[in-house]
Amino acid sequence: MNRIKELREAKGLQQAGLAIKLNTSQSTVSAYELGGRTPDVDMLVRMATFFNVSIDYLVGYSDIKRPISSNKLSAQDINLLADFESLTKSQREKVYAFIQGLLAR
Repeated sequence: MNRIKELREAKGLQQAGLAIKLNTSQSTVSAYELGGRTPDVDMLVRMATFFNVSIDYLVGYSDIKRPISSNKLSAQDINLLADFESLTKSQREKVYAFIQGLLAR
């Protein structure tokens, strides 16, 4: 669980400090970080909430820290994302460049 250590260090916390925030012991945090123990679902939720990341990111299944919440997207937005997935790499790069241009204004 290297992500736990990375996230903890990014917040400037020692294991003991994170343990206090998560209502657990320093030895438990250490065991999570070293892979000697796996957090249960409740602890994963607490950690993801504390670090403001997805559980998938926390456990290494994704490199996206916070996925887009689909309940904030309209049907048109979701359809646009589906269309984006079908673009070639070159077409996607053009879309990225266009969006960056819009944001730079």
